[in-house]
Amino acid sequence: TLPPTDLLVRLFHEEQPRVFDAMPVRFGCSCSESKVRQSLSIYSARDIEKMTTDDGRVTADCQFCGAHYDLDPKSVGFEAEGQSDG
Repeated sequence: TLPPTDLLVRLFHEEQPRVFDAMPVRFGCSCSESKVRQSLSIYSARDIEKMTTDDGRVTADCQFCGAHYDLDPKSVGFEAEGQSDG
């Protein structure tokens, strides 16, 4: 029973592995509605129309945390009416 660092060195000694101090792992998604709106700001009203669902909404899902954003198509894109959607 070898400590993990010794095993690492024995297996990969030719690569000169380095072991760093342990750090706590914590969840930290930084998505937000404003970031979704910013990412959609490059699209024209015509492009936004193609992204609009049958329900008349533009939706986006964060692939990291699973958050779902449901937006008014008139309030996104560079031709947006400047509405705030909440």
